[in-house]
Amino acid sequence: MAPSLKTVLVVDDAPENLAFIKACLSGAGYAVFTAKSGEECLTLLTRLTPRVILLDVQMPGLDGFETCRRIRNRTDLASVPIAFLTARSGSWDVQECMVAGGNDFLSKPVSSQKLLDRVGYWATHRPQD
Repeated sequence: MAPSLKTVLVVDDAPENLAFIKACLSGAGYAVFTAKSGEECLTLLTRLTPRVILLDVQMPGLDGFETCRRIRNRTDLASVPIAFLTARSGSWDVQECMVAGGNDFLSKPVSSQKLLDRVGYWATHRPQD
C-alpha cells in the first residue's frame, strides 16, 4: 500500500509525548498512528506504510536505534523517512541516529512549529531527494 502524504507513525513510550505530537499533527490534517514501543511499531508496520516515522530513542525493550535498523532492513520501508525525536542531544546521539538509518534529528522538547515544519518536509520529500 502506498503511503498517504498525510500518514505519520509516532513511536514513543511516554503518553504525554504521544498526546502532544498527535494533537499537533492531527490539527494540521495528518492521520497519526501511535506505538508505545519498538516492538509495537514493527508490528504496526506489517499493515501500515506511513509517509513519515517519528521515533524516540529511549524506550523499554527495543530502543529507537535498533527499531530503526530493523525498519531499514525491510526493503518495502527503505524510502520512508525516519526522524528521531529525543531528549538526547549530544553529538554522539545525533551521529548514532544517522548511523542507525535515521534521516533527521529533533531534540525534545520540540515546538509545534518545528515539528510541523520537519514532518511537512519529510511528507513531501524522500530521503534520496
